[in-house]
Formats: sequence, structure tokens, C-alpha cells
Amino acid sequence: MTPPPAPTRLTVAVDTRGGRLALVRGGAPQEFTVTLWNGNSAAYRHVLVAFQMEMLVGEPGAGAGGGSGFLLERFDPASGSWRPAADFRVANDVKPPSQFSGGGPLAREAVRTERYRLRATAGGPTGSSPLVVSFIDTDADGEVAAHVVLGHSTR
Repeated sequence: MTPPPAPTRLTVAVDTRGGRLALVRGGAPQEFTVTLWNGNSAAYRHVLVAFQMEMLVGEPGAGAGGGSGFLLERFDPASGSWRPAADFRVANDVKPPSQFSGGGPLAREAVRTERYRLRATAGGPTGSSPLVVSFIDTDADGEVAAHVVLGHSTR
């Protein structure tokens, strides 16, 4: 008799050309993908992909879809258009997983790939700060995979 497959968990990857984002103020956005591979252990009702970047020198604050100086957008395949990503935060403190809501389903053994793009506005700050990508089960108020740090610089 064949033994059952070993339990596997959620695996994630963040992919961009060159392994980092090199932005130019007022320049074109840079695209990247976020892929979630669910193992055979659990189905999720609400897995949220959330983003945070530390404030750069001279940056006054943050808002939905981006902070002053940055705009993060998610590609909506249903409409074929880019929309501001609601779960993007520019701040110097960490938002606890229990304060997030939303997210989409991810069945056992399913794969979900989301497209994003980040742009630096013309009047935004310059410098380097990593973009932290977190994966949160909003039903359980916790991260379901280790966060990924994507290198970023703006000139």
C-alpha cells in the first residue's frame, strides 16, 4: 500500500526582474508577481497579501494604495485594469496580523499568482528601503508563511 503524501504547507515567492525594484521618481512602474502554492494540509478562506515599506527620509506619511511618494497597484484580471492595492503601508512600525481583514480563498493544492506594480511619484523621496510582503490568514489572525523581503531603491 502506498503511504499518504507527507503534509506540505503554504509556499510563497515574490518575483521581479533582477530580484529587486529600482525605481526612478516620476518614472515607469516596475512589475512583480506574488505566487502562493498551497500544500495538502489546509484550505484557507481568507489569505491576504499585505505590503509594508519603511518611510524614507523626507516622507510625510502613508495612505491606502501607497504612501506619499509611492503607489502600489494590483492587476485586476476581471476588469483587465490596475487598481490601488489597499493593503500597502508605509510606516516605521509593524501592523499586527489581527488588524488585517479580507483576502481571498486558497484551496488545498491550489496555486494563486497576483500581479503588482510599484511606482515612485515625481515628488517622492529617494533612497533605499525594503518592501516587506506578508501572507496573513485573516480568519486566524496570523501569518501563514514567512514574509518575503524585496529589495527596493528609488533615485
